[in-house]
Amino acid sequence: MKNKKVAIIICTYNQEKLLRECLLSLKNKTLYKDYKVYFVDDSGKGEIAKKIKKEFKWVNEIANKKNLGFSKSNNVGIKKAIKEYNPDYFVLLNDDCEIIDKNWLNKIIETGEKDKNIGILGCNIRYPDGSLQNLGGYLRKWKIDLELKDNKKNNFEVDHVMGACLIVKKEVIEDVGMLDEIYSPYLLEDTDYCLRAKKNMWKIISIPDIKIIHKKGKSIDSQEDKRKLLIRFKNDIIFSRRHLSLFNRIFRIFIYLPLVAVFKKKKDTGGFSPSNLKFRTKFIRNLGIWFISFFPALYKKHLK
Repeated sequence: MKNKKVAIIICTYNQEKLLRECLLSLKNKTLYKDYKVYFVDDSGKGEIAKKIKKEFKWVNEIANKKNLGFSKSNNVGIKKAIKEYNPDYFVLLNDDCEIIDKNWLNKIIETGEKDKNIGILGCNIRYPDGSLQNLGGYLRKWKIDLELKDNKKNNFEVDHVMGACLIVKKEVIEDVGMLDEIYSPYLLEDTDYCLRAKKNMWKIISIPDIKIIHKKGKSIDSQEDKRKLLIRFKNDIIFSRRHLSLFNRIFRIFIYLPLVAVFKKKKDTGGFSPSNLKFRTKFIRNLGIWFISFFPALYKKHLK
């Protein structure tokens, strides 16, 4: 098989230590040779890009003039890669990921080339302690479910994979476009992208044999921060309007999201069940934030 060119896009806002660990693991634990790394410094200051350019000369660095967020920054990297390298595959890799399987890219390309209808691939994302974080998932009625069975041995088809390590064929980008920047600064752009591709008859494949460490904590951020909660509600409403049927859209927006405003999960690994819930301390304020999320003029003002 002729080697396919791969562009690995990595964006960071301020995680210099984790970024360095990511780049080192990528360099030391990737046997596949035909790839280039495009790093996007999204801090808005350019200092991280200068340091990376000096320390990692094999990395192509880009410095955003201001903080753009996940989707916009990845699109900046994708555009530069297309212009300079014209890759066959794009890997959107979070800056807090660690590569542990030397054959990870070989396995991805091998799987992608088996079927021309495979458009997006994901892998086995693990917490630092080795437990399962994400294997992809499904859109079921009003729920965005995850595959929780940790005994998968063969590749399998899903509705969406996690943006921490999202692999996209160039034909999908030519067909579907890039990440939708309406989800800026972050959240649900990866799920939205997978579903858009699936609607265009592209297969989304999860590869359980490829394990990558994602250094995200198990405990959910309390989201007591008003801005974070506003982003959550704003993007969830956009996503629901775009991808859910009328009944499920109404249920998710007007029943589920208000419950999120009032309650929060204790742990990521648990479901939305009474034993895994506790009251938010500012739930009345949070319901007000949920209301603001329906009106672009209001939430844009609060996101500044």
